[in-house]
Amino acid sequence: MNKNVVDLDDQMLADFKDEARDIISSLDVHLQNAHSQANRDTLLTAIQREVFNLRYKGKSVNAPLINLTSHRLADYVTSCRELNADAIADIQAFVDKIEGILDGDFSGAATDSAEFVRELPSKRAPDIDPAWLSKANVEALLVIPQRSMAAIVERELAACGYRSSVTHSSFEAIELAVRTRPDFIIVAKTIDDLDGVDVVNALQAMPKTRDIPTAVLTSDAPNHPSLRDLPFRTAIIRKGGAFGDDLAEALARFNIT
Repeated sequence: MNKNVVDLDDQMLADFKDEARDIISSLDVHLQNAHSQANRDTLLTAIQREVFNLRYKGKSVNAPLINLTSHRLADYVTSCRELNADAIADIQAFVDKIEGILDGDFSGAATDSAEFVRELPSKRAPDIDPAWLSKANVEALLVIPQRSMAAIVERELAACGYRSSVTHSSFEAIELAVRTRPDFIIVAKTIDDLDGVDVVNALQAMPKTRDIPTAVLTSDAPNHPSLRDLPFRTAIIRKGGAFGDDLAEALARFNIT
């Protein structure tokens, strides 16, 4: 590789580390201010902005552990409705984890990323004890672009004791499946440049992901022509009145307990 290209990569990585440390420092200040009980709604918005900033900056460099953590943190703060004491503690745990990565094994070469992400805080759901989600230690990856639909599926899974992470991108879904090795994956039929059928076929074609149980979330009947190219092992979960039964049947079929 051209030395100038290598030097440029190193410079971009160094710049990202500096920017990431600035963002982490800003998040620390916001979290400390949140303990005062004042202006928490404003502080939550500021925290969300900083987290999204970190997430998008990280996409330009090779920083797998920070990118995984910032994805989970962005997922967490997006669903956070109140900056209460529990949320402050959870976000602080994410921030401390990112700070540790910046000061330690930045490449993540010595870290099992799948185990790493399961140690991060779970998103909180009403009337669901986070300790229950940690005890079950079952994780789903949801590839669902519609936030409202993703929230419905997340609530159903949380009620079963399962934690989940969400991505709205088909391409990111493939990377996350490889890096985080979820226990099962639910993919919307309509996503972006790749649809759910494409994503499922890609996942089940790769040795690293072919054994992960996968379901497609759709408004179509199971025999619809648009689903004919699905691998035979794929479960189908229909939206609407059949959703609960189809989800339960898929989990039973996947032997998810």
